[in-house]
Amino acid sequence: MRSTHRPLVWLAALLLASLVLAACPAAAPTPTPQPAAPAEQPAAQPQPAAKTKVAFVYVAPIGDLGWTWAHDQGRLMVEKELGVETAYIENVPEGPDAERVIRDFAQKGYNPIFTTSFGFMDPTINVAKEFPNTWFIHISGYKTAPNVSTVFAGIEEARYLSGLVAGSMTKSNIIGYVAAFPIPEVIRGINAFAQGVREVNPNAEVRVVWTNTWFDPPKEKEAAEALLDQGADIIAQHQDTTEPQKAAKDRGAYSIGYNSDMSKFVGETVLTSPVWNWGPKYVDIVKRVMAGTYQSESYFGRFKDGTFDLAPLSPLVPDNVKQLVEKRKQELIDGKFNIFCGPLVSAAGVEVLPQGRCMTIEERLAMDFFIQGVKGEAPGKGAPLQGEPAPFEMGGAGAAKKPKVAFVYVGPVGDLGWSYAHDQGRIKMAEALGVETAYSELVAEGPDAARVLRSYAQQGYSPIFATSFGYMDSVIEVAKEFPNTIFLHATGYKTAPNVGIYDGRGYQPWYLAGIVAGSMTKTNKLGYVAPYPIPEVVRNMNAFALGARSVNPNATVTPVWIFSWFDPPKERDAAQALIDAGCDVVARESDSVEPDKLAEEKGVYAVGYNAVSPDIAPKALLTAPIWRWEVYYTKAVQDVMNGTWTNEPVWWGMKEGILELAPIAAFVPDEVKKKVEAEKARIISGQFDVFVGPINDNTGKLRVPAGVTMTDEEKLSFDWLVEGVQGTIPR
Repeated sequence: MRSTHRPLVWLAALLLASLVLAACPAAAPTPTPQPAAPAEQPAAQPQPAAKTKVAFVYVAPIGDLGWTWAHDQGRLMVEKELGVETAYIENVPEGPDAERVIRDFAQKGYNPIFTTSFGFMDPTINVAKEFPNTWFIHISGYKTAPNVSTVFAGIEEARYLSGLVAGSMTKSNIIGYVAAFPIPEVIRGINAFAQGVREVNPNAEVRVVWTNTWFDPPKEKEAAEALLDQGADIIAQHQDTTEPQKAAKDRGAYSIGYNSDMSKFVGETVLTSPVWNWGPKYVDIVKRVMAGTYQSESYFGRFKDGTFDLAPLSPLVPDNVKQLVEKRKQELIDGKFNIFCGPLVSAAGVEVLPQGRCMTIEERLAMDFFIQGVKGEAPGKGAPLQGEPAPFEMGGAGAAKKPKVAFVYVGPVGDLGWSYAHDQGRIKMAEALGVETAYSELVAEGPDAARVLRSYAQQGYSPIFATSFGYMDSVIEVAKEFPNTIFLHATGYKTAPNVGIYDGRGYQPWYLAGIVAGSMTKTNKLGYVAPYPIPEVVRNMNAFALGARSVNPNATVTPVWIFSWFDPPKERDAAQALIDAGCDVVARESDSVEPDKLAEEKGVYAVGYNAVSPDIAPKALLTAPIWRWEVYYTKAVQDVMNGTWTNEPVWWGMKEGILELAPIAAFVPDEVKKKVEAEKARIISGQFDVFVGPINDNTGKLRVPAGVTMTDEEKLSFDWLVEGVQGTIPR
């Protein structure tokens, strides 16, 4: 569930795909690829191998005592009961690395292959198309194919039972919850837990801290300690290690584990744990694959199926509480009790379910709001579920005069970077037009984004702005389901009748920033913290170099590729490496201010990005290319309100005001500022284009002849470095 955010716009799809897939390095060991077997004729369905070899792909180490450990217990049961060969790879990141690992197992004849993390869904589907005679079993996803099944279960029912225990045992009425990612699976579990808590203790409150990780022991411990500092005397979790349990024990508090019976590792202060029991289902699947009788399924287990359970209660839990838990558990097994029935009110005060109405499985799986009694941030606020919401009509007389506008961000709004700049645009647009807005931050690219977008559409938000490149396919997917809702996607290239795309010519202020940097350097070495080797970044870095060398032909630009948009420690390390190499100006196209802060500490200059933040490094920051998203957002929403919106692609620049150069530092000489203002005026008037020849690449080859200006298509597919930029583009 982690990935990147905003490559380029609509005219460079093929190049983008090849660059990103080729450039992302593996973050965990993967098997050595073997030559693919000759293509087989497609079969009606996958066939069992003569000798069954079963593979498992894990997102974390099997020693986590949590999610991956529980899956590996299932693998061991398959091995023991069926006598088949099994293999696994742990610590496989979600994304391209997962696809490589899955493909390698398929090439080696493993069948079936179990992929055990939600973010492995699209990689599983992709590889399954290449190997139609291999079975793939994906855990927790929703996409199937003739040779792909999905498997999950309603473990929120066990979480509800653990909530009964926690609500009965708390003395402070504050229960902490260390949560992974704000996606429906996790939110559903938190709400179920809170239902149990408040059934026995209406005064209790469940406080949530998001870590935005699945497996990060130090971060999990810190989150638990923060909740304990707030007065929590019980810590629950949707995390993969025992660190929150240990933190609670160290402070004399109780805890509720997850995935496995964590009392075995921590002690009786762990009151109980919702636990997974993957073995029986895995054995059943492999048996049927071996027999040639397995068929694609979307399996969702319940209590009676045995896929999950509640671990034995601690001796510290009173007998009356144990009796209540057993009673409710049997009612869940018998199908006589539903944990999500009305009246159900969201934390925002919205009645989601009326008396007598219970949630369907589909509604549970899409849950993105907290219920009353939960304190924390969730993507949605909840909406009544008594039927289909009224669609937002596009255009014409039916256009709403005061729409509800939603924004989806890939990073935190406090990053002082990309997401912060977009959110400033949201705030200023809302002030100008007086419309209601909502936003979700830290939304992972991929399936999670689709769920968030879908939720906003269901709640009647339109337009919906999706502000990261990796949201593109999710936008297109959800837009098909809601043809009367307007979606606007930043930096993408796919459109539809109700989907528009927008971006800015960031290379223009980058050229101007280069003039400042080239004028101020003493070593003639400029550093550039570069996120990904994609056309957007290459284009901006080239513009920066052209600007620098227009005033200082001896200036060079050295990039350090960090393969991340927002990773403060990595950004700081990259800046340090550049300073160590002699760079006395460090520019960044990444999203945090860590390089700026380091430049201040080391006595060199910095060029920021995305937003104005001079107070961070007042003696170092020269200037920064910055976004003014409110210019576009106000125009787009006004067009929607007037019924005049169209899906025509937008690629604005400094002329339209969507981009600007931050005020240049007072210590920069006046003649440099005058030079920048003159060039800025020429760019805005159209008298000058940054990419007008002659331009050589950094091998000395003439790429753009004198007097020739690169076309937009060429700019959007930039895959070479201009003269003065050191190194090569990673492939």
